[in-house]
Parts: sequence; structure tokens; C-alpha cells
Amino acid sequence: MAKKYGVAILGAGWVAGEYVKAFRDHPLTEVAGVYNRTPGKAGRLMKQHGVEAREYETEDELFEDDRVKIVASCTPPDVRPAQLERAAKSGRHVVIEKPIALDYAGVRRIHKAVTDAKVKSVTSFVLRWNPQFVTVKKLQADGVLGDMIYAEADYWHPLKKEYPSYPWSVAMPLGGSAFIAAGCHAADAIRYFAGEITEVAAFSAGPKLDMNYQYDPVTVASLKFANGAVGKLSTVLDADTPYIFNVRLFGTEGTIQNNRVYSKKHYPGSLDYWTFPTIEPSSGDVTHHPFVPEIAHFIDCIENNVESHASIHDSYRSMAVCFAIDESAAKNGAPVKVDYKV
Repeated sequence: MAKKYGVAILGAGWVAGEYVKAFRDHPLTEVAGVYNRTPGKAGRLMKQHGVEAREYETEDELFEDDRVKIVASCTPPDVRPAQLERAAKSGRHVVIEKPIALDYAGVRRIHKAVTDAKVKSVTSFVLRWNPQFVTVKKLQADGVLGDMIYAEADYWHPLKKEYPSYPWSVAMPLGGSAFIAAGCHAADAIRYFAGEITEVAAFSAGPKLDMNYQYDPVTVASLKFANGAVGKLSTVLDADTPYIFNVRLFGTEGTIQNNRVYSKKHYPGSLDYWTFPTIEPSSGDVTHHPFVPEIAHFIDCIENNVESHASIHDSYRSMAVCFAIDESAAKNGAPVKVDYKV
């Protein structure tokens, strides 16, 4: 089968390699080229993954390549809005790494460009394709939870100095905050399962172990949901702990805590939680993340002219929650309404 979509990747860092592999292996896509501002880095990345493609010398060269139908942004978030605006305006579909942007103006800029150009988008809140998440979503669709009562999600991940993204992740302004740099995954997860958040009240704490953080690396927020439920979000980037990602959902007909389920109605013989074996979101290493099913899903969306459940039209709302949390923390816990206007 002939390849239909040439893909250009902006950035040649840690996560870019996962996109190179995913697009290399999909039957309808091929890597047209990679651009990185450091000469030679893009070429080394492609060689590492057995891809023969173009190392663009400039961004202009990438956007002038008529083979390119999809642009994947793997750059630091400060340049993402301008790059993806240009990609959308030139008629390319876009893959959006996170954080989407460092401020709401940047998120809105991408949203408007994608909307105006009528191109397809997917945001790499990649845990939506994690097998545990897929199973929980199916259990929820089958009615195991019922109506939501309480929900919480936690992103606990002290950023390691050996991570290629470490220098900008811990710094202002490129890191932004604990929720922008990392906890946005938890904010997206809780929305995905529990519904829209209308109001937050948050507190944050400064670093105690890794003094390189230029923002408070620990933040916790109380939540109100549109459906009447309440909940909690937390991000911990500075502590003595391995990577942990929790999602706990308490409903009128059952409860799901990560990969553990309890429901007197649906499983009447159960005396306690039962566990379903699965691949859990248990690592911060990008090689553990499900980029392959994400990209397969995105190509299906393009082919069938449908919007992804993780398109910018949905994912901007997860970033809106993060910005509201940061605003509340800056106001020492004062409640803040989540602003979903774009």
C-alpha cells in the first residue's frame, strides 16, 4: 500500500524518537523529515531508528516541503503556538505534544488556527491510550461506576536530571508550573473520566530536595465538577518517590481505583476490590507510553474525517484547568472558576 501522509517532526529530543518510530511503522505514513535547531541532531535521531529522510536546515525548509501533510510538534512549549499556527494555516494536520502552551493565549492561538483551517489535531495526552485507561473507560461505559460522586488523580514524578527535558522542565518560564510542565496529564485524566471541572481551590509548596526548581513543584487542588461531584488533583515533582499515577473514581454503583474495581451491584459475590491485570501507567519513560495506538487513532480520524477525542477542541479544556489551578495557588487557595472560553 502506498504511503499517503508525509510527516515532518519539529524537534529531535527524547519524545521525538517515539513519533519517528510510530510514523515509520504505520502503513499510511512516512517520515518526510525532522527539524532541530541543533545541526546534526535530527539526522542522528533518524539514523538511530533506521529512517532515511530529510534533515531540514530551517523551519522554512520544513514548511516548504510539499510532501508534508502532518506536522508533529516535539519542541519546548514556548515555540509551539507559532509553529502549530503556521502548520494549520498551511493546511497540515497537527500532533500536539504537551504542555500545549505555557499560557492560555498560546492554547487559544493553536485552537483558533486549527478551527479556522479545518485540519485535524490530536494532543498527546497519551495515557488516554494506556491499556488500564482503555479498560476503565469500558467499565465506565458498561455502567460499573454509575453517577460520579468523587474523583481524584495524582501525578507524582520527581523529574530526573538525566531526562533530556530536565533543564527546561524545572525552569521558569519554560516549565511554567508543576501542573503545566507535568500534572496536565492528571488534569486531562480526571476530565476524561469524571467530567468537566467548574471551580478549583489550590495550594502549592516550594522545593525541599531539588533546589533547581524555579516554581513550586508540589501543588494540590480541590475540585468542583459540573455534574455535582467533588474531587482532588495533585502534582508532586519534588519528593523521594518513584513515578506514580493514580486515578480513583467513586460512583453510585461502584468504585475504580487504578486497576482495582469494587461494585456490590455488578459483582455481588465480591468481598473486596478485585484487580484486573493490565499495562498500568507506571513509568515516566516515554518508551513506556502508547504512542503507536495514539498515532493509529489519529490517522483513522484523518481518513474518516472525524475529530479525535483528544483533539485541541477537547484538550484545551484540560489546560484551562491547569491555568485555573495556578491562579488559585497564586492567590493562596482562593477559589477560581475554570475559564473555558476560546
